Amino acid sequence: MDRVMGPDQATEGSFDVLLIDDVSSFLTPRLVTVLKQKGSEVIGVFAPEDGSDAKRRLLECGISDVIETGASPEELLRKIEQALEHRMPPPMGESSPTSTVGIAVTGPSEGVGMTEVAVSLASSLAREIETALIDLDPVWPSVAQRLDLPLHPNVRTAIDHALHNPNRLPEAIHVFGDLMVVGGRADGVNGTPISRHETVALLDGLGDHCDVVVADLGPLRSVEDGLIREFDTVIVVGAGGPVGVARLIKTIDALSSAGGSQSMLAIVNQLGPNGYRTAQTLAELANAFPLLPALALPHDRKLAGAEWQGNLVNGGRYRKAVESMADVVVRSLS
Repeated sequence: MDRVMGPDQATEGSFDVLLIDDVSSFLTPRLVTVLKQKGSEVIGVFAPEDGSDAKRRLLECGISDVIETGASPEELLRKIEQALEHRMPPPMGESSPTSTVGIAVTGPSEGVGMTEVAVSLASSLAREIETALIDLDPVWPSVAQRLDLPLHPNVRTAIDHALHNPNRLPEAIHVFGDLMVVGGRADGVNGTPISRHETVALLDGLGDHCDVVVADLGPLRSVEDGLIREFDTVIVVGAGGPVGVARLIKTIDALSSAGGSQSMLAIVNQLGPNGYRTAQTLAELANAFPLLPALALPHDRKLAGAEWQGNLVNGGRYRKAVESMADVVVRSLS
């Protein structure tokens, strides 16, 4: 018998039946669905003195059965046996992967242009396919500010809908041209952290509305352990110059050492017009990671103006390079 203290422990554990009470903070329809897909049954425990709402909340989550706190051990065993008799066997082998492609954007530190790369890539992809951009930076979320969008609703609203009422998820999605956007948290670093379980639930929910999800994760050191593995492709953004490239190489090496199966793309951002330095920078990356695709995004005066106006860069060297980046990403996913 195991004691489950949170959603991640529940979904990663191995058991036939989960007993959970109506006041458990992490009980959601999404969690019950995931457990049943694994072949586990869920029995809710409620106190009659808490009123009818306690039992109703359990049943609305889609659990297998309910039992009162005052039930005898024999009654509890009977409930468990009945639940196991009617459970559906888990699917053979691995479950079918979602058709939605997840792209994570990260980097060694703040200020290297991760948000701009995520915004530019997502907007470029949105011209051809249904694309959602989500701000998951836990420290400095800035996608909404960059696109001059309201701070509410945001990722917390979207997670609440994804977990408890998926039909309302579109209410938390802003529309920016062809692009769907979920803004970042607005409660600062002192707010409750967003768990991996909550993030995965949101990514799955967004998968019902788009073909690609681009996530601005912020610096790699701030990303929760294991979250990177939820994405199909990781784009690592670094600054130009010797120090920036060294930090970029170190970050790529950390991701490679983690053993993920995703494809990766390195981006050296805001390089100047010096063609020799650009060639040397890309050669340094190729020397460190011969099989890793790498691109340079040039400095463009239009970018600063677009940032102040809250719109996208149209035309110019930067836009052309972003289109090339989008082509590389699409090829890596085919």
